[in-house]
Amino acid sequence: MTDVTSFDGTRLALYSWGADDAPLVVLVHGLGMSADSWGEVPRRLAEGHRVVAYDLRGHAQSGDARSGGYGLAAHAADLAAVLGAVVPRRGSAVVVGHSLGGAVLLRHVDGGADDRITGAVFVGSGGAGVTAPGFPGRHLPPWARVRLSSVWFALLRTGARWGRRLRPLRAVSDRGIRYFAFAPGEPQEAVARMRDDFLTTRPLAMAGTALAGLSDDGVARAHALAVPTLLVHGDRDPEVPNAEIHRLMAALPDGELVQVPGAGHMLPLTAPDVVVEQVARWVARVAREEEAAA
Repeated sequence: MTDVTSFDGTRLALYSWGADDAPLVVLVHGLGMSADSWGEVPRRLAEGHRVVAYDLRGHAQSGDARSGGYGLAAHAADLAAVLGAVVPRRGSAVVVGHSLGGAVLLRHVDGGADDRITGAVFVGSGGAGVTAPGFPGRHLPPWARVRLSSVWFALLRTGARWGRRLRPLRAVSDRGIRYFAFAPGEPQEAVARMRDDFLTTRPLAMAGTALAGLSDDGVARAHALAVPTLLVHGDRDPEVPNAEIHRLMAALPDGELVQVPGAGHMLPLTAPDVVVEQVARWVARVAREEEAAA
């Protein structure tokens, strides 16, 4: 593990696998998770790639936010700092975002194309936020979004604090996590892994980062992601409904959708074979297109 310092002095924990001269893949994890939430994916991708992952600010081994808070703009600037540290001069990377990681990537490119990114993969990510589960914030007037945001911030922070105190009640937390993130029949081991990540994320980071995604319509930024983009989506994902993934797909300039039958939201843990295969395929496709254009 090494460290990268972001724009506001926040320390980001960085992990890497594979040969330095191999094609570069950068992994961005989701809310309340960590680089460890990618499971076996980094190690297996490292057989033919250089793989870099990092913990979001306030998550796992990364430091608490300094002056930048936990908004999407801060998370996007963190991604820029990581790319600046790991992409070699005149080099490039394929960025893979899980869940909130996709929204971070869309916010990053919103200010303009990043020549260091030549391809993207969204794993279990629709790129759009909601105000509450199943209630799209993008349809609310500005005054209502502000009011609901303040209420949700208080609820999220309180919930995160109590979640840490009630860690022995694993059966209760596991039922909630399974309901919101997993398809029926997916392994308990994956549920437990997600639960442990959630309950060790600092409450302010959890609440602030969740609030960053609420009411944010990342799909409106999808036009800025002009690189080839692959969507890998479980068709039983309770967090990203099929309608949401198709909405993102329609907004992308160059997109492809791969549905994983019977799978939920945590594809890196429940379908690592699919994730590794599809990311490797996409990296190869991007390389071929770069060679053809040279």
